[in-house]
Amino acid sequence: MAVFLEDIKMFDKQNMLEKLKGFAYQCKDGYSFTVPALPFKSIEKVIFAGMGGSAISGDIITTIVSENSKIPSFVNRDYTLPLWAHNEKTLVVAISYSGNTEETLTVLEEAGKRKNSIICISSGGKIEKIAREENIPFLKIPPGYPPRCALGYLFFSCYKIMETLGIVHPLENKLFIKMENWIKNFLPESNNNLARNIAEKLYNRVALFYTSNKFLSVITRWKTQIAENSKAFAFINVFPEMNHNEIMSWRYPEWFIEKCLPVFIIPQKENPRIKIRFEITKDIILKKQPEIINLVPEGEDMIEELFYLIILGDWISFYLAILNRVNPTEIQEIELLKQKLGG
Repeated sequence: MAVFLEDIKMFDKQNMLEKLKGFAYQCKDGYSFTVPALPFKSIEKVIFAGMGGSAISGDIITTIVSENSKIPSFVNRDYTLPLWAHNEKTLVVAISYSGNTEETLTVLEEAGKRKNSIICISSGGKIEKIAREENIPFLKIPPGYPPRCALGYLFFSCYKIMETLGIVHPLENKLFIKMENWIKNFLPESNNNLARNIAEKLYNRVALFYTSNKFLSVITRWKTQIAENSKAFAFINVFPEMNHNEIMSWRYPEWFIEKCLPVFIIPQKENPRIKIRFEITKDIILKKQPEIINLVPEGEDMIEELFYLIILGDWISFYLAILNRVNPTEIQEIELLKQKLGG
């Protein structure tokens, strides 16, 4: 344990550890924000326009909205809006933590031309400037975080907007209390630390995350966190779709299969046919790869399950970064790409 703590001190040069420890507070704080006056009427569709960590917020919200509302919501990771988003009945939530995301700024301009209803979320930047100048409802969140570490602010400010519009239900404080308890279980000094144990199993392996559609937002977050924090590959797929194609991949190349570690994330409440698919698929894969990790999320409802898994995945990616002996905050290649794009 002492050696591992020394490794954290050595490689966590920008103190991501403290950001992970403070995640529950960040979520509670984000949910406490005051939503600006919303002049919208008769919203029929919602589009969350963002990239990276900002878009993940939309993914999670969309998962929850699909279970609780007849109003459809979508995540837009592009420079353009879909053609059907053509009037004020479509709400565009422009999310960019920095406020300077190139794709989101382009979509924001297009949404204005289409006369969409708009609300902006950022910590400042060009988006705040545009929102102030054009009198667009704007929710400002605290600056100073890597965008992927600001998920609590990004998600819960989005959630509060959806709650204000009557699309989702109010949250209880017990969610944030549970978050604090889950985080305690994943701290470096915690015994029987599930996050560290999984990271150790994933070390020098290729993670394959399998779950059902309702947790696609979770494994998308896991994949992107392992990419940015751990500087490692991970692949994802969902049931039942993977049974119609990827299940056939478990033959070749043999060297790749040997390096893979499948992680099955199984919802507590799921379609019985999908549960059967989980079990049959595991039996098939076990003949090729004898090691599989099975996870069942904690929580009494969907949002609790989602955030239990998000917290767990963030800690896994942090520990895997330390095992890979890299700084989890550093994103040199992304910064180089932005520099070459002129951003």
